[in-house]
Amino acid sequence: MRVSTGIQGLDQILHGGFLPGRVYLVHGQPGAGKTTFGLHFLAAGTPAREKSLLISLGQTEANIRTDASSVGLNIDGVSILDLTPAAETFSESQSYDIFSPAEVEREPLTQEIAKTIQQKDPKRIFVDGFDHFRRLANDAFQHQRLVQSFFRFATQHGATLLIACDDRESLRDVDGVIELAFGPEGRSISITKFRGSDFRPGVHPMRISGQGIQIPGSAA
Repeated sequence: MRVSTGIQGLDQILHGGFLPGRVYLVHGQPGAGKTTFGLHFLAAGTPAREKSLLISLGQTEANIRTDASSVGLNIDGVSILDLTPAAETFSESQSYDIFSPAEVEREPLTQEIAKTIQQKDPKRIFVDGFDHFRRLANDAFQHQRLVQSFFRFATQHGATLLIACDDRESLRDVDGVIELAFGPEGRSISITKFRGSDFRPGVHPMRISGQGIQIPGSAA
C-alpha cells in the first residue's frame, strides 16, 4: 500500500505514491514550493485520520498555518513542532566559552524532536528547513551520523518521512528525491531517485495556485 503525496498528478507519476516507512527529500531553490509540497503531504493524511507532524526549523507555526490556508490546504489536524528561536533569544546573552554552539544546542533540540515523535506517534512527518540540522554538528562526519540516526528513529516509529532541504549532497541516504524548479519558463517537478519502485521519468510542468500544487496532464 502506497502513501499518497496529496498532490494531484504526482501519485500517478510515482505509480501510487510514496512507499511507507521510507525517507524522501524535496529539493529546490528558495521559492520553488518545498514547504507547500510538504503541507500537501501532511494534509493528505487527514481523510484517513492519520496522525501527521510538521517539524519546523525555519518558519513559525503561525506563518505555516497562514501559508497553508493561502493555498487551500486544511492542516487543522496536523501537529506542529515549532523549533524556531523565540524573540527573547535575540536579547539573551549567548555564551559558548567552553562548548561550541552545536554542542550546547544539539541535545535539547534532538530530545524535543524525539519526545514529540514518541508522544504523537505520527504516520507522516515533514521536516521544513532541514538545512538547519547542519548547525547542530561540528563537522561533516558528525552531521551525517546525526542525520542517519534521525532517519532511523523516525522510520522505526512507523513514519514516512519527508524533508525539505536546499543541500542534497549531504543527504545521500534518502530513498527518494523530488526536484522542484522555478525559472523564466515556469515551475517544474522531476523525480531523480525513487528506491524500490519504478516511476515516470522526465521533467513535468507544475503550478501553484490558490488550490495548491497541480501537475497538469499527468493523470493518465
